[in-house]
Amino acid sequence: MVRFMFVHLSDTYSVSIEDIVAIVQDIPLLKGRRRRNKQWQNKDVIHVFPDEPIESYLVTVDTVYGLSMSISGVGRRLQRAAMGIPVNLYTKR
Repeated sequence: MVRFMFVHLSDTYSVSIEDIVAIVQDIPLLKGRRRRNKQWQNKDVIHVFPDEPIESYLVTVDTVYGLSMSISGVGRRLQRAAMGIPVNLYTKR
């Protein structure tokens, strides 16, 4: 039996743990001629909580999510998700 684990980013957004590529603190410039920046040009950036500052970015295969949680907090929660423990990446304030 195959189980797909989803991580809840907010009440509106959730992603499959299989689709997560990376967690980064800053995204490279979206404009420029450098080769490393071209991978970000086709990505949609979704600001999950528009009223809160972005502290980290969750990169999936087709979207980048701006999160209001620190990169270390996101990493700890994703480790638990990898063990099959349900998690969310937001705190209700």
